[in-house]
Amino acid sequence: MKTMRVVLFDDELFILKALHRTINRIYPAADVITVSEINEFWSVLKNNKSIDLIISDYLMPHVNGLDVLERCLIENSYPVRALLTGDSSLTEKMRQCNVVHMYLAKPFNKEDLILLFNNVAELKALPFSENMRRKLGAMSSFPVYPSLLQELNTLIDSGEFDLAEVAELVSKEPVIVAKLLQLANSAYLGFTRKTVSIEEAVSRLGTTILLSISTSLLMAENLPPSISAIDHEKQIHVATHYASCVKKFAQHIGMNLKEQALLFSVALLSFVGKLINVEEVTDQHKLTEPEQSINYLHVSAYIMKLWGQSTQVCALILNSNELKTPTDNLSNTLYIVHQKLFNKQSNEALIVGCQQQGVCSSFCEAINTFEWEVF
Repeated sequence: MKTMRVVLFDDELFILKALHRTINRIYPAADVITVSEINEFWSVLKNNKSIDLIISDYLMPHVNGLDVLERCLIENSYPVRALLTGDSSLTEKMRQCNVVHMYLAKPFNKEDLILLFNNVAELKALPFSENMRRKLGAMSSFPVYPSLLQELNTLIDSGEFDLAEVAELVSKEPVIVAKLLQLANSAYLGFTRKTVSIEEAVSRLGTTILLSISTSLLMAENLPPSISAIDHEKQIHVATHYASCVKKFAQHIGMNLKEQALLFSVALLSFVGKLINVEEVTDQHKLTEPEQSINYLHVSAYIMKLWGQSTQVCALILNSNELKTPTDNLSNTLYIVHQKLFNKQSNEALIVGCQQQGVCSSFCEAINTFEWEVF
């Protein structure tokens, strides 16, 4: 049974066939449609509303791939949009364009294709209605995956790195260095001895937290100016405080270091959608069901899934301010801290609410004994 419908658009038949064969090998569950003429492409797009992924070449004799993908926002905004380009010198110039979800280099890289197909498949598994997916796909300020973040993920995913290599790469962005050192010296997170070494900061915080911090800070450089630099800094401050509080509460409840780092990352990444004007997401596609209205958490989960974050992280983002799974300790932690910090719930009211929802009694006890630092 085919689980994904893909459209390949390129004027070179050789490229189309080669790409088709590669996709068949790495993702045999895909139903692939190959198109070499622009009129045929629009016909396919019009007659196949269930398309999940579009891969278009960039430079073609009579049409530009960027123009094609931009028009897709109007014709059918549901599919994930990928641009295939053989001119690496153009990549950085095109990075400011906000209609492309992913860039693929020619000759196409097998690992990049696998990542793309896995992300598209996992995106389908998230609890987004079709109408919501179309609205999310129609965002007019979708951020392109930052180059530095790609390098960091590739290095860390390889498993063959040392802290010096990671520190050297991170040092390219002073704003990331400053935030890492701030957190690595935070008494609130339990660090008592000061450090000025970025390598030691990475060691203290770990790569999971490092990647989430880098993601949130690099967002500003890959977005149209939807908010001011001051507002962006404020959002980062709020998000970092929230994430730090989540991590400390997780420690207070007895979670291990891996769970603490995961929850810190989820809390921080949940604010990615705050950096995008959510109102613009709803302009082109009106929803008829109020419960399906899009908020910043939907935007955050959508972007993070296309940037390769795990389904677990994206699901936790979506559940971070709503208690849907009372037996899930990770979700419970996010919910409790979110309610305390942002909804200003008293300990008593929060405990009663958790008890009514069947949350473990140890969490209710922790609410009273935790040293809250509210805004």
